Amino acid sequence: MEATALSSGLRPLPNPNGYRLPRSCSQRKSLPLARFHSKETPFKKPQGSLAITHHRGLSFKTNVFEQAHHPVAGDLSYDDTSRSNVAEDKIGVLLLNLGGPETLNDVQPFLYNLFADPDIIRLPRPFQFLQGAIAKFISVVRAPKSKEGYAAIGGGSPLRKITDEQADAIRLALQAKNVSADVYVGMRYWFPFTEEAVQQIKKDKITRLVVLPLYPQYSISTTGSSVRVLQDLFRKDPYLARVPVAIIESWYQRRGYVNSMADLIQKELQTFSDPKEVMVFFSAHGVPVSYVENSGDPYQKQMEECIDLIMEELKSRGVQNNHILAYQSRVGPVQWLKPYTDEVLVDLGKHGVKSLLAVPVSFVSEHIETLEEIDMEYRELALESGIENWGRVPALGLTPSFITDLADAVIESLPSAEAMVNPSAGVSEDSESSDAFGYIMKMFFGSVLAFLLLLSPKMFHAFRNHLI
Repeated sequence: MEATALSSGLRPLPNPNGYRLPRSCSQRKSLPLARFHSKETPFKKPQGSLAITHHRGLSFKTNVFEQAHHPVAGDLSYDDTSRSNVAEDKIGVLLLNLGGPETLNDVQPFLYNLFADPDIIRLPRPFQFLQGAIAKFISVVRAPKSKEGYAAIGGGSPLRKITDEQADAIRLALQAKNVSADVYVGMRYWFPFTEEAVQQIKKDKITRLVVLPLYPQYSISTTGSSVRVLQDLFRKDPYLARVPVAIIESWYQRRGYVNSMADLIQKELQTFSDPKEVMVFFSAHGVPVSYVENSGDPYQKQMEECIDLIMEELKSRGVQNNHILAYQSRVGPVQWLKPYTDEVLVDLGKHGVKSLLAVPVSFVSEHIETLEEIDMEYRELALESGIENWGRVPALGLTPSFITDLADAVIESLPSAEAMVNPSAGVSEDSESSDAFGYIMKMFFGSVLAFLLLLSPKMFHAFRNHLI
């Protein structure tokens, strides 16, 4: 599944057993794409100025929440001062997303790319050379079940088509605001890969870039992963290393996003016979607890803040429904963020909830987690648990207010763009020698330990049972 294992920081891997390598960008339609630092405008958070946050060596610039009575991000215009700073630049916008298999034959290689990411399957250092072999094993084991899910929604993921449409819509929204920009789409685990988009950005001689991950909340496994890929690509290329780049780290607190989500929820509530009795059920994609507790991932905190902002907006409109947040799409033996969506649905049925409106809060496009997991699996579970009336809010997709707000975020971020990496930074020969020696030692001891572990039938069956 596209988000069953979250995205992280590795390039698409070399062609394993005939898996397709990324096509050149010239073989697909090139879309305008932007990268930026968002001006975020929450409603009740204290005022603040530009803040610097750090995530595992990455530095991002984001604005803290502003009071509701202050001008919201979507109201800001591309003024003459800002325009003069970037007037001579050729602007690019890069939309980042997870990607998904477009046909059933794509499912296994897509899963391979997903699980070959070291931030998805986190191995101890001595075992990291086994990443590819483990990814191959998991992709083979999970492919049949995943194919069933994709077959149920038409034989493939619609994510690429929707993201391309969003790219076009953002380009037009920017154009309407007198900002000319090329918008590109870069997927983490499937075509068009991020590498393809970056190649096209260089070919088009983009001189100022805004990176816009299509994840409202930041996670090291989604935005963090994709940004690490970009850093690696830009560090290795002298031209790209000099390009000013603005990264929009998260944008869940933007007024335009919050209002757009509230609009969709309010509209869907009216489809129930008794809207006031409906439980608003936010279902977000989960992450392993270790991401939050051990790696400082802000995802859970941002998600909870996001729900608070949406509900505050609804209450300001007179919508007083009860709500709850749960996390879906967990996989493997580790503990994920709780409460779990499936368990909460059963609980709500036991406690007499009869009407429920599901809100896929961490997704801005329809894909397998909304179309199959929520619409089919969770709906069936809810009805079996005693919930009689089920509804689901659609993903934001091409909602005009949402697209306009993303365009505004791009414009606001342009003046803050700066070189992503230091082109003068290099790697010393001593460190290269040390890395090579360390790699050899890890290979040797890791091979011995892996061999001993894999001899155990119990280990194999336990591993297999957690993945099917």
